Amino acid sequence: MSEFFEGRPVMSDVSAKRVTCREALAEGFVNLTDEIAEAVAGGAPKGDALKTAELAGIMAAKRAPDLIPLCHPIRLDNVRVECSLDAGNKKVKIRAFVKADGVTGVEMEALTAVSVAALTIYDMCKGIDKGMSIEGVRLLRKSGGKSGDYSAGLEEEIKEELLALPRGIRAAVLTVSDKGAGGERADTAGPALRGLLEAAGAEVVHTLVVPDEIDLISEMISRWSGDSHLILTTGGTGLSARDVTPEALTGVADRIVPGLGELMRGESLKHTPNAPLSRCLAVTRGRCLIVALPGSECGARQCFESIKPALRHALEVLGGQGDDCGA
Repeated sequence: MSEFFEGRPVMSDVSAKRVTCREALAEGFVNLTDEIAEAVAGGAPKGDALKTAELAGIMAAKRAPDLIPLCHPIRLDNVRVECSLDAGNKKVKIRAFVKADGVTGVEMEALTAVSVAALTIYDMCKGIDKGMSIEGVRLLRKSGGKSGDYSAGLEEEIKEELLALPRGIRAAVLTVSDKGAGGERADTAGPALRGLLEAAGAEVVHTLVVPDEIDLISEMISRWSGDSHLILTTGGTGLSARDVTPEALTGVADRIVPGLGELMRGESLKHTPNAPLSRCLAVTRGRCLIVALPGSECGARQCFESIKPALRHALEVLGGQGDDCGA
């Protein structure tokens, strides 16, 4: 069958690829004239050009497969578009972030969002002056999938926006697995979590694989919590008699943070009906936050991504840098 299609456009076969969390961030710029820059700041004749372009970009991300022939239709979990006026340099900066759990990436959706948002700026302002230009549409960052993570060598200002965690966070990853500790199974969840932590801006200072022994788990958590701000454990959160990670954590914890466990189970329920059986949880010990995630790499990734938006505030409060407003 493949010989018949040789030399013809074909949609890539993604049927054998596994579902992972996919993210992409893209940007672009619209160069303005003096008159247009003033109009955008004060309100273009057709209305708020920036807000209209943001809505157009969100709509465009959802329609990317209709516009690009070989782009796969996928369900998008989150789309954000931001258009901001740089009056001094007479530019509109556009950024689009797209996220989905799927078998193919969301780079084209992010790039389409930026492109259509830029065209919308042009359409909103062309009645004033047609001397605008669109430039610099590019992918800034992507994560997830077989090809791994990509970064366009971002400047520090953009890097700071992408970091999910406060600066200077020290983190640790503890894999709890009898087979992993005995060399019978390769640990993939631990390295995956380490990569996610580093991509979020943390320095990973400890990693270890230990068997499902409550005393050993408790010892490592107690030891690491003295010089770490965040500890992630993976494994030992099910109903097996050897699944003792929750007991180990609660045994050394000062407080339980129930909302994070609820959030992880809610995310897992999107992927498996067995999610209510998970005993994932989060606790604090001193100024350290400890989170117990599932043992599978896919489950660990999904659960980490679900709690990542709340981690910055949690760590800032624990570190004495923020307040508990709304928490």
